Amino acid sequence: MRILVLSPISPLPIFSGGRTRLFNITRQQARRHELTFVSFWRHDEEWQGLQKLAQDLQIRVIPVAFQSKRRLLRHPGRDALAVARAYGRAWRHGWPAAIPAWEQGAMFRALRQELAARRYDILQVEWPYLASYALQPGMPPAVLITHDVFSVGIQRRAALAHDARLHAQARRWRTYEGMIYARFELVAAMSTQDATFIRERAPDAHIIISPNGVDTQRLTPGVIREDAQQVLFVGSPTHAPNLDAACWLLREIWPPLQRQNPYAKLTLVNLKHPKVQQCAAGQQNVRITGRLPELSAVYGQADVALAPLRAASGTRLKILEAFALGVPVVSTSIGHEGLAVEPGRHLLTADTPAAFAAAIQRALRDVALRRELARNGRLLAEQRYDWVRIVDSLDDAYRMVVHNDTGRNLQSLARQAGRKKE
Repeated sequence: MRILVLSPISPLPIFSGGRTRLFNITRQQARRHELTFVSFWRHDEEWQGLQKLAQDLQIRVIPVAFQSKRRLLRHPGRDALAVARAYGRAWRHGWPAAIPAWEQGAMFRALRQELAARRYDILQVEWPYLASYALQPGMPPAVLITHDVFSVGIQRRAALAHDARLHAQARRWRTYEGMIYARFELVAAMSTQDATFIRERAPDAHIIISPNGVDTQRLTPGVIREDAQQVLFVGSPTHAPNLDAACWLLREIWPPLQRQNPYAKLTLVNLKHPKVQQCAAGQQNVRITGRLPELSAVYGQADVALAPLRAASGTRLKILEAFALGVPVVSTSIGHEGLAVEPGRHLLTADTPAAFAAAIQRALRDVALRRELARNGRLLAEQRYDWVRIVDSLDDAYRMVVHNDTGRNLQSLARQAGRKKE
Protein backbone atom coordinates (compact mmCIF):
# COMPACT_ATOMS: atom_id res chain seq x y z
CA MET A 1 0.00 0.00 0.00
CA ARG A 2 0.95 3.62 -0.41
CA ILE A 3 0.44 5.42 2.90
CA LEU A 4 0.72 9.17 3.44
CA VAL A 5 1.31 9.96 7.13
CA LEU A 6 0.42 13.43 8.39
CA SER A 7 1.95 14.36 11.74
CA PRO A 8 2.21 17.48 13.91
CA ILE A 9 5.61 16.41 15.27
CA SER A 10 8.77 14.57 14.35
CA PRO A 11 9.01 11.13 15.96
CA LEU A 12 12.71 11.78 16.56
CA PRO A 13 14.16 12.40 19.01
CA ILE A 14 11.99 10.15 21.15
CA PHE A 15 11.16 11.65 24.53
CA SER A 16 7.42 11.08 24.96
CA GLY A 17 4.86 8.33 24.63
CA GLY A 18 3.35 9.85 21.50
CA ARG A 19 6.73 10.00 19.77
CA THR A 20 7.48 6.43 20.84
CA ARG A 21 4.30 5.18 19.21
CA LEU A 22 4.75 7.32 16.13
CA PHE A 23 8.31 6.10 15.52
CA ASN A 24 7.62 2.42 16.09
CA ILE A 25 4.47 2.31 13.96
CA THR A 26 6.25 4.25 11.20
CA ARG A 27 9.25 1.91 11.36
CA GLN A 28 7.06 -1.18 11.00
CA GLN A 29 4.99 0.36 8.20
CA ALA A 30 8.12 1.44 6.32
CA ARG A 31 9.21 -2.21 6.15
CA ARG A 32 5.91 -3.23 4.55
CA HIS A 33 4.59 -0.30 2.50
CA GLU A 34 5.56 2.70 0.43
CA LEU A 35 5.47 5.44 3.03
CA THR A 36 5.66 9.22 2.83
CA PHE A 37 5.85 11.18 6.09
CA VAL A 38 4.63 14.79 6.09
CA SER A 39 5.27 16.66 9.32
CA PHE A 40 5.39 20.08 10.91
CA TRP A 41 8.64 21.14 12.56
CA ARG A 42 9.22 24.05 14.99
CA HIS A 43 12.94 24.14 15.76
CA ASP A 44 16.27 22.72 14.66
CA GLU A 45 15.98 19.60 16.81
CA GLU A 46 12.75 18.58 15.07
CA TRP A 47 14.15 19.44 11.63
CA GLN A 48 17.16 17.24 12.32
CA GLY A 49 14.86 14.52 13.68
CA LEU A 50 12.94 14.46 10.40
CA GLN A 51 16.16 14.22 8.39
CA LYS A 52 17.29 11.31 10.58
CA LEU A 53 13.89 9.63 10.17
CA ALA A 54 14.27 9.77 6.39
CA GLN A 55 17.79 8.39 6.55
CA ASP A 56 17.17 5.63 9.12
CA LEU A 57 13.92 4.33 7.65
CA GLN A 58 14.68 5.11 4.00
CA ILE A 59 11.36 6.89 3.46
CA ARG A 60 10.31 10.16 1.86
CA VAL A 61 9.90 12.89 4.47
CA ILE A 62 8.34 16.27 3.71
CA PRO A 63 9.02 18.83 6.47
CA VAL A 64 6.72 21.86 6.80
CA ALA A 65 7.71 24.76 9.04
CA PHE A 66 5.08 25.50 11.69
CA GLN A 67 4.25 29.20 11.99
CA SER A 68 2.90 30.68 15.20
CA LYS A 69 -0.37 32.60 15.11
CA ARG A 70 1.48 35.80 15.96
CA ARG A 71 3.94 35.37 13.12
CA LEU A 72 1.25 34.51 10.58
CA LEU A 73 -0.90 37.50 11.48
CA ARG A 74 2.12 39.80 11.49
CA HIS A 75 2.54 39.30 7.74
CA PRO A 76 -0.62 40.23 5.82
CA GLY A 77 -1.51 37.85 3.03
CA ARG A 78 -3.68 34.90 2.17
CA ASP A 79 -2.29 32.73 5.01
CA ALA A 80 -3.01 35.43 7.61
CA LEU A 81 -6.54 35.85 6.24
CA ALA A 82 -7.10 32.08 6.32
CA VAL A 83 -5.93 31.88 9.93
CA ALA A 84 -8.22 34.74 10.95
CA ARG A 85 -11.14 32.98 9.26
CA ALA A 86 -10.25 29.69 10.95
CA TYR A 87 -10.32 31.33 14.39
CA GLY A 88 -13.67 32.89 13.59
CA ARG A 89 -15.08 29.55 12.46
CA ALA A 90 -13.81 27.80 15.60
CA TRP A 91 -15.40 30.48 17.79
CA ARG A 92 -18.76 30.23 16.00
CA HIS A 93 -18.90 26.43 16.23
CA GLY A 94 -17.63 26.21 19.80
CA TRP A 95 -14.43 24.34 18.85
CA PRO A 96 -11.16 24.45 20.81
CA ALA A 97 -9.02 27.52 20.23
CA ALA A 98 -6.05 25.25 19.48
CA ILE A 99 -7.58 23.90 16.26
CA PRO A 100 -7.18 26.92 13.94
CA ALA A 101 -3.52 27.29 14.94
CA TRP A 102 -2.85 24.03 13.08
CA GLU A 103 -4.70 25.04 9.90
CA GLN A 104 -1.72 26.44 8.03
CA GLY A 105 -1.52 27.36 4.37
CA ALA A 106 1.95 25.85 3.95
CA MET A 107 0.67 22.43 5.00
CA PHE A 108 -2.41 22.62 2.77
CA ARG A 109 -0.14 23.47 -0.17
CA ALA A 110 2.35 20.70 0.65
CA LEU A 111 -0.42 18.11 0.76
CA ARG A 112 -2.02 19.30 -2.47
CA GLN A 113 1.33 19.20 -4.24
CA GLU A 114 2.12 15.72 -2.96
CA LEU A 115 -1.30 14.33 -3.88
CA ALA A 116 -1.05 15.85 -7.35
CA ALA A 117 2.25 14.05 -7.90
CA ARG A 118 1.41 10.63 -6.39
CA ARG A 119 -1.60 8.46 -5.69
CA TYR A 120 -2.03 7.21 -2.12
CA ASP A 121 -4.26 4.46 -0.75
CA ILE A 122 -4.48 5.83 2.80
CA LEU A 123 -4.03 9.18 4.52
CA GLN A 124 -3.04 8.44 8.12
CA VAL A 125 -3.65 11.46 10.35
CA GLU A 126 -1.89 11.56 13.71
CA TRP A 127 -3.86 13.37 16.45
CA PRO A 128 -7.30 14.96 16.06
CA TYR A 129 -6.15 18.56 15.72
CA LEU A 130 -4.93 17.82 12.20
CA ALA A 131 -8.35 16.55 11.10
CA SER A 132 -9.04 19.64 8.98
CA TYR A 133 -6.53 18.52 6.35
CA ALA A 134 -8.17 15.12 5.88
CA LEU A 135 -11.64 16.63 5.52
CA GLN A 136 -10.73 18.62 2.40
CA PRO A 137 -12.08 17.53 -1.02
CA GLY A 138 -9.93 15.17 -3.05
CA MET A 139 -8.18 13.48 -0.14
CA PRO A 140 -7.50 9.70 -0.04
CA PRO A 141 -9.48 7.56 2.41
CA ALA A 142 -8.44 8.93 5.81
CA VAL A 143 -7.70 7.17 9.09
CA LEU A 144 -7.45 9.12 12.34
CA ILE A 145 -5.01 7.90 15.00
CA THR A 146 -6.48 9.47 18.14
CA HIS A 147 -3.63 8.88 20.68
CA ASP A 148 -5.99 10.36 23.32
CA VAL A 149 -9.60 11.38 23.65
CA PHE A 150 -8.76 14.97 24.47
CA SER A 151 -12.11 15.91 26.01
CA VAL A 152 -11.84 13.05 28.52
CA GLY A 153 -8.35 13.93 29.71
CA ILE A 154 -9.16 17.63 30.00
CA GLN A 155 -12.43 16.93 31.82
CA ARG A 156 -10.58 14.80 34.36
CA ARG A 157 -8.02 17.56 34.91
CA ALA A 158 -10.85 20.06 35.31
CA ALA A 159 -12.51 17.89 37.97
CA LEU A 160 -9.26 17.61 39.95
CA ALA A 161 -8.52 21.32 39.76
CA HIS A 162 -12.13 22.58 40.00
CA ASP A 163 -11.24 24.75 37.01
CA ALA A 164 -14.15 26.30 35.10
CA ARG A 165 -11.89 27.19 32.15
CA LEU A 166 -10.80 23.58 31.76
CA HIS A 167 -14.45 22.45 31.96
CA ALA A 168 -15.26 24.84 29.11
CA GLN A 169 -12.27 23.62 27.13
CA ALA A 170 -13.39 20.00 27.59
CA ARG A 171 -16.85 20.87 26.26
CA ARG A 172 -15.32 22.51 23.18
CA TRP A 173 -13.18 19.44 22.52
CA ARG A 174 -16.18 17.15 22.88
CA THR A 175 -18.09 19.23 20.33
CA TYR A 176 -15.17 19.10 17.91
CA GLU A 177 -14.61 15.37 18.41
CA GLY A 178 -18.27 14.68 17.73
CA MET A 179 -17.95 16.54 14.42
CA ILE A 180 -14.77 14.89 13.10
CA TYR A 181 -14.87 11.23 14.18
CA ALA A 182 -17.66 10.07 11.88
CA ARG A 183 -16.07 11.79 8.88
CA PHE A 184 -13.05 9.47 8.81
CA GLU A 185 -13.08 6.06 7.16
CA LEU A 186 -11.61 4.68 10.37
CA VAL A 187 -10.86 6.02 13.83
CA ALA A 188 -8.11 4.14 15.69
CA ALA A 189 -8.69 4.13 19.45
CA MET A 190 -5.98 3.15 21.91
CA SER A 191 -8.29 0.93 23.99
CA THR A 192 -11.84 -0.34 24.35
CA GLN A 193 -12.41 2.40 26.93
CA ASP A 194 -11.40 5.06 24.45
CA ALA A 195 -13.59 3.39 21.82
CA THR A 196 -16.55 3.79 24.18
CA PHE A 197 -15.79 7.49 24.65
CA ILE A 198 -15.50 7.96 20.88
CA ARG A 199 -18.78 6.17 20.23
CA GLU A 200 -20.53 8.40 22.79
CA ARG A 201 -19.40 11.41 20.77
CA ALA A 202 -19.96 9.92 17.30
CA PRO A 203 -22.21 6.83 17.24
CA ASP A 204 -21.67 6.36 13.48
CA ALA A 205 -17.86 6.33 13.62
CA HIS A 206 -16.04 3.21 12.38
CA ILE A 207 -13.71 2.39 15.26
CA ILE A 208 -10.80 -0.03 15.47
CA ILE A 209 -8.57 -0.77 18.43
CA SER A 210 -4.90 0.03 17.82
CA PRO A 211 -3.27 -0.06 21.24
CA ASN A 212 0.05 1.38 22.20
CA GLY A 213 2.82 -1.16 22.19
CA VAL A 214 6.42 -1.96 22.97
CA ASP A 215 9.45 -3.45 21.22
CA THR A 216 9.81 -6.77 23.01
CA GLN A 217 12.75 -7.78 20.81
CA ARG A 218 14.86 -4.76 21.74
CA LEU A 219 13.75 -4.44 25.37
CA THR A 220 14.59 -7.45 27.52
CA PRO A 221 14.18 -8.03 31.27
CA GLY A 222 16.95 -7.38 33.74
CA VAL A 223 17.58 -8.90 37.16
CA ILE A 224 15.14 -8.73 40.08
CA ARG A 225 17.29 -7.76 43.06
CA GLU A 226 16.76 -9.08 46.56
CA ASP A 227 17.42 -5.69 48.18
CA ALA A 228 14.99 -3.24 46.54
CA GLN A 229 15.00 0.51 47.18
CA GLN A 230 14.91 2.20 43.74
CA VAL A 231 11.57 3.69 42.59
CA LEU A 232 11.10 5.23 39.15
CA PHE A 233 8.61 7.54 37.44
CA VAL A 234 9.12 8.47 33.76
CA GLY A 235 6.99 11.15 32.10
CA SER A 236 7.08 13.90 29.54
CA PRO A 237 6.73 17.42 31.03
CA THR A 238 4.76 18.53 27.95
CA HIS A 239 1.87 16.29 29.03
CA ALA A 240 -0.06 18.03 31.83
CA PRO A 241 -1.27 14.79 33.51
CA ASN A 242 2.38 13.81 34.08
CA LEU A 243 3.04 17.04 35.95
CA ASP A 244 -0.03 16.47 38.11
CA ALA A 245 1.05 12.86 38.73
CA ALA A 246 4.58 13.91 39.72
CA CYS A 247 3.34 16.51 42.20
CA TRP A 248 0.75 14.15 43.68
CA LEU A 249 3.50 11.56 44.10
CA LEU A 250 5.92 14.02 45.67
CA ARG A 251 3.50 15.79 48.00
CA GLU A 252 1.11 13.07 49.12
CA ILE A 253 2.70 9.66 48.49
CA TRP A 254 6.45 10.00 48.93
CA PRO A 255 6.49 11.59 52.43
CA PRO A 256 4.56 8.75 54.15
CA LEU A 257 6.56 6.17 52.20
CA GLN A 258 9.78 7.79 53.39
CA ARG A 259 8.59 7.56 56.97
CA GLN A 260 8.02 3.80 56.49
CA ASN A 261 11.15 3.26 54.44
CA PRO A 262 13.79 5.99 54.80
CA TYR A 263 16.15 4.12 52.46
CA ALA A 264 13.81 4.22 49.44
CA LYS A 265 15.00 6.43 46.59
CA LEU A 266 12.84 8.07 43.93
CA THR A 267 14.01 9.05 40.45
CA LEU A 268 11.82 11.19 38.18
CA VAL A 269 13.03 11.07 34.58
CA ASN A 270 12.36 13.74 31.94
CA LEU A 271 10.54 15.82 34.56
CA LYS A 272 12.98 18.66 35.20
CA HIS A 273 10.15 21.18 35.13
CA PRO A 274 9.70 24.19 37.48
CA LYS A 275 6.39 22.86 38.79
CA VAL A 276 7.86 19.44 39.61
CA GLN A 277 11.00 20.96 41.14
CA GLN A 278 8.83 23.13 43.37
CA CYS A 279 6.85 20.08 44.49
CA ALA A 280 10.10 18.25 45.23
CA ALA A 281 11.52 21.03 47.44
CA GLY A 282 12.54 19.63 50.82
CA GLN A 283 11.87 15.99 49.86
CA GLN A 284 14.43 13.37 50.83
CA ASN A 285 16.04 10.86 48.46
CA VAL A 286 14.52 12.39 45.33
CA ARG A 287 16.43 12.85 42.07
CA ILE A 288 14.97 14.64 39.03
CA THR A 289 16.58 14.34 35.61
CA GLY A 290 15.98 16.00 32.29
CA ARG A 291 15.49 14.14 29.06
CA LEU A 292 17.63 11.02 28.67
CA PRO A 293 18.55 9.60 25.25
CA GLU A 294 18.02 5.98 26.35
CA LEU A 295 15.77 4.71 29.14
CA SER A 296 16.78 1.04 29.31
CA ALA A 297 19.62 1.82 31.71
CA VAL A 298 17.43 3.79 34.11
CA TYR A 299 14.78 1.04 34.08
CA GLY A 300 17.59 -1.45 34.72
CA GLN A 301 18.42 0.39 37.94
CA ALA A 302 14.77 0.51 39.08
CA ASP A 303 13.09 -1.98 41.39
CA VAL A 304 9.57 -0.57 40.98
CA ALA A 305 8.14 1.67 38.23
CA LEU A 306 5.20 3.98 38.90
CA ALA A 307 2.23 5.27 36.91
CA PRO A 308 0.46 7.61 39.39
CA LEU A 309 -1.80 9.21 36.77
CA ARG A 310 -5.02 10.87 37.95
CA ALA A 311 -6.14 12.59 34.73
CA ALA A 312 -5.48 11.16 31.28
CA SER A 313 -6.93 9.08 28.47
CA GLY A 314 -5.36 6.65 26.04
CA THR A 315 -2.89 4.09 27.39
CA ARG A 316 0.48 4.47 29.06
CA LEU A 317 3.57 3.37 27.15
CA LYS A 318 5.58 3.76 30.37
CA ILE A 319 3.75 0.72 31.78
CA LEU A 320 4.35 -1.36 28.66
CA GLU A 321 8.04 -0.45 28.65
CA ALA A 322 8.32 -1.46 32.29
CA PHE A 323 6.58 -4.76 31.49
CA ALA A 324 8.95 -5.48 28.59
CA LEU A 325 11.96 -4.68 30.76
CA GLY A 326 10.74 -6.83 33.65
CA VAL A 327 10.20 -4.00 36.13
CA PRO A 328 7.22 -4.40 38.52
CA VAL A 329 4.62 -1.62 38.27
CA VAL A 330 2.43 0.23 40.76
CA SER A 331 -0.32 2.26 39.07
CA THR A 332 -3.56 4.08 39.65
CA SER A 333 -6.71 2.79 37.95
CA ILE A 334 -6.52 5.62 35.41
CA GLY A 335 -2.82 4.89 34.92
CA HIS A 336 -3.49 1.37 33.61
CA GLU A 337 -6.86 2.18 32.04
CA GLY A 338 -7.28 0.51 28.66
CA LEU A 339 -4.58 -2.12 29.17
CA ALA A 340 -5.51 -5.80 29.47
CA VAL A 341 -4.08 -6.07 32.96
CA GLU A 342 -5.31 -7.91 36.00
CA PRO A 343 -4.41 -6.01 39.21
CA GLY A 344 -2.46 -8.25 41.53
CA ARG A 345 -1.28 -10.38 38.62
CA HIS A 346 0.37 -7.94 36.22
CA LEU A 347 0.75 -4.91 38.50
CA LEU A 348 -0.38 -3.43 41.79
CA THR A 349 -3.04 -0.72 41.76
CA ALA A 350 -4.10 1.95 44.25
CA ASP A 351 -5.96 5.25 44.00
CA THR A 352 -5.39 7.01 47.33
CA PRO A 353 -2.05 8.33 48.61
CA ALA A 354 -1.96 5.94 51.58
CA ALA A 355 -2.86 2.90 49.47
CA PHE A 356 -0.38 3.88 46.76
CA ALA A 357 2.45 4.30 49.27
CA ALA A 358 1.53 0.96 50.85
CA ALA A 359 1.58 -0.75 47.42
CA ILE A 360 5.05 0.61 46.67
CA GLN A 361 6.30 -0.53 50.07
CA ARG A 362 4.75 -3.97 49.58
CA ALA A 363 6.50 -4.36 46.23
CA LEU A 364 9.85 -3.20 47.61
CA ARG A 365 9.71 -5.67 50.51
CA ASP A 366 8.42 -8.77 48.67
CA VAL A 367 10.94 -10.11 46.15
CA ALA A 368 8.70 -13.06 45.24
CA LEU A 369 5.87 -10.67 44.39
CA ARG A 370 8.19 -8.54 42.27
CA ARG A 371 9.36 -11.60 40.35
CA GLU A 372 5.78 -12.73 39.72
CA LEU A 373 4.65 -9.27 38.56
CA ALA A 374 7.69 -8.94 36.30
CA ARG A 375 7.15 -12.37 34.75
CA ASN A 376 3.43 -11.81 34.11
CA GLY A 377 3.93 -8.29 32.78
CA ARG A 378 6.61 -9.43 30.33
CA LEU A 379 4.40 -12.26 29.05
CA LEU A 380 1.50 -9.87 28.52
CA ALA A 381 3.71 -7.47 26.57
CA GLU A 382 4.88 -10.29 24.31
CA GLN A 383 1.41 -11.71 23.70
CA ARG A 384 -0.65 -8.55 23.30
CA TYR A 385 1.43 -5.42 22.84
CA ASP A 386 4.34 -6.08 20.50
CA TRP A 387 4.48 -3.45 17.73
CA VAL A 388 4.54 -6.12 15.04
CA ARG A 389 1.16 -7.47 16.16
CA ILE A 390 -0.30 -3.97 16.33
CA VAL A 391 0.76 -3.08 12.78
CA ASP A 392 -0.55 -6.46 11.57
CA SER A 393 -4.00 -5.40 12.80
CA LEU A 394 -3.69 -1.94 11.27
CA ASP A 395 -2.80 -3.52 7.93
CA ASP A 396 -5.91 -5.71 8.04
CA ALA A 397 -8.11 -2.68 8.64
CA TYR A 398 -6.39 -0.61 5.94
CA ARG A 399 -6.89 -3.37 3.37
CA MET A 400 -10.62 -3.24 4.02
CA VAL A 401 -10.58 0.49 3.38
CA VAL A 402 -8.51 0.10 0.21
CA HIS A 403 -10.87 -2.57 -1.09
CA ASN A 404 -13.78 -0.25 -0.36
CA ASP A 405 -15.28 -2.73 2.07
CA THR A 406 -16.81 -0.06 4.29
CA GLY A 407 -20.02 -1.93 4.92
CA ARG A 408 -20.46 -5.07 6.92
CA ASN A 409 -16.77 -5.69 7.76
CA LEU A 410 -16.07 -2.22 9.14
CA GLN A 411 -19.36 -2.25 11.02
CA SER A 412 -18.26 -5.57 12.51
CA LEU A 413 -14.94 -4.02 13.51
CA ALA A 414 -16.78 -1.15 15.14
CA ARG A 415 -19.01 -3.53 17.11
CA GLN A 416 -15.97 -5.54 18.19
CA ALA A 417 -14.28 -2.37 19.38
CA GLY A 418 -17.16 -1.86 21.77
CA ARG A 419 -17.18 -5.43 23.02
CA LYS A 420 -13.61 -6.69 22.76
CA LYS A 421 -11.77 -7.07 26.03
CA GLU A 422 -8.29 -5.89 25.06
